[in-house]
Amino acid sequence: MKRDYLLSMIKELVAIPSVTESAEESAPGAWLRARLEKLPYFAENPAHLITAETPLEGSPHALKSLVARVDAAKPTKRTVLMVSHYDVVDVTVYGDIAEHAFDTDKLGEIFGADEDTLYGRGVMDMKCGVALEAALIEEFAADRTLFDVNVVAAFVGDEENSSAGMRGALPVLARMMKDDGFEFIAALNTEPGEAGKSGLVGPMVYLGTLGKLMPSFYMRGRGAHVGNCYDGFSAALAVSRLVCAAEGNRYLADPLHGVCEPSWICLDMKVLRENYSVTVPDRAYAYFNCFTTGNTPEKVMNQMKGLASRALAETSAQLAESCEALTEMGYDGSRFVPADPVVYTLGELEALARGRRGEKFDAELDEFIKNLPPGDMRMRGIRVVDFIADMSGAEGPYAVCFFLPPWMPPRTDFTSDPRDAKIVEAARAVEKLCREKYGLEMTEVELFAGLCDLSYAGAKISDGDVKALSENTPGWGELYGLPLDEMRALGVPIMNLGPSGEAPHKKDERLHLRYSLDVLPELLYAAIREIAKR
Repeated sequence: MKRDYLLSMIKELVAIPSVTESAEESAPGAWLRARLEKLPYFAENPAHLITAETPLEGSPHALKSLVARVDAAKPTKRTVLMVSHYDVVDVTVYGDIAEHAFDTDKLGEIFGADEDTLYGRGVMDMKCGVALEAALIEEFAADRTLFDVNVVAAFVGDEENSSAGMRGALPVLARMMKDDGFEFIAALNTEPGEAGKSGLVGPMVYLGTLGKLMPSFYMRGRGAHVGNCYDGFSAALAVSRLVCAAEGNRYLADPLHGVCEPSWICLDMKVLRENYSVTVPDRAYAYFNCFTTGNTPEKVMNQMKGLASRALAETSAQLAESCEALTEMGYDGSRFVPADPVVYTLGELEALARGRRGEKFDAELDEFIKNLPPGDMRMRGIRVVDFIADMSGAEGPYAVCFFLPPWMPPRTDFTSDPRDAKIVEAARAVEKLCREKYGLEMTEVELFAGLCDLSYAGAKISDGDVKALSENTPGWGELYGLPLDEMRALGVPIMNLGPSGEAPHKKDERLHLRYSLDVLPELLYAAIREIAKR
């Protein structure tokens, strides 16, 4: 791959403002397809360029991803999957220079770029990786003796949100396995190294990827006029108690081999109320980011139930203590009656609603989901939980524990499967090449902590995972779906070998050109060849 050619492609890709869930998000996929269609290989094999229309739940915009396939000259079923995403986060962080966020030359002037630095939104996360994979596909299409394996590249959108692009590409890969007998032997991503390990800069290779769950809570209290507040039970207080108990809790963290990522972090908490009212809030919610390495959805659900029970008990105790203290100061209103904590899983609450409403409940729920307005899938899910709570007839106070999307399974097992051990060997051969030919030490990291689409290529999914998620995710299969069969069928070893840069998602996001364009292309070729050898 020639440096100038790659640099030009990166700049052209960055110039496409493919912000997640915007009207232009899919534009890079169309741009890549138009480029690849001109090559003789794809002119002769048009079916090897597949535009996948993928679900983009809650958005008014359609999402299209591109899957490109090049078969090796010598027929083989063995295939390497490459993955990259072309969507980028928004540009609000750029402030008064936001209009230049996609202009690499203008940002270079503003930030004073040197010859090794390229600035721009998405320049490292991850338009560089997209360009590298596209150029590799182009070169392999021109000379199919380059590799002894087939190469399939999935260029997808929505990675920065809920991985709808990768979820939509999986059925395409499954059809290749079924119809063409393809045997995927590994998945290779080119996410920027610094996005996966905060604080490190330079050449990096990752052997696995962190998982993610979204533990979520719905609190139902009792409404009352604030003048008689002790007749009520504040859902706002209960959810605040819960956030205080969970946020950064060391006992909820899930370390692996002495390395620990942040524990639970609250992403949103709010009272569910349409208008102003001097009424004790009776409905509230909170949801959290939860990194996983070994904790299963079932285990996390057990943690959630304990937290919810604690929050309700502490809320009841605080209200009782407050009422007693104010009574001693002359308060002469209603007395607070302590409440026993009641905690439901979403599956349990839904069973209550079905028992109360009978056969018509499922039709009512389907109709409610069907009529939900477009919007963020988390908020749509919370509306579904609120609806089920109303249908259940259960009296507050109580808590409901459930999951919101996305779910990203971890890939952390590098030794028990011989295929994983071979990928580790391949990675170390790449490290050796980097050191001996270029004099650069490559950092080997177990888990890509920035979260990435490799979760869906390398997942090892148990029946228990499926049960815990399907029973406790609102609108499962309608508001949010996972192609679980395809994920299980793929389940390949993974590697991330990406460019170097700094400040992903920040206004000074930048790419280090010497390593990313002069060294990394050869390492990518070597990685595929080392994987093929094993």
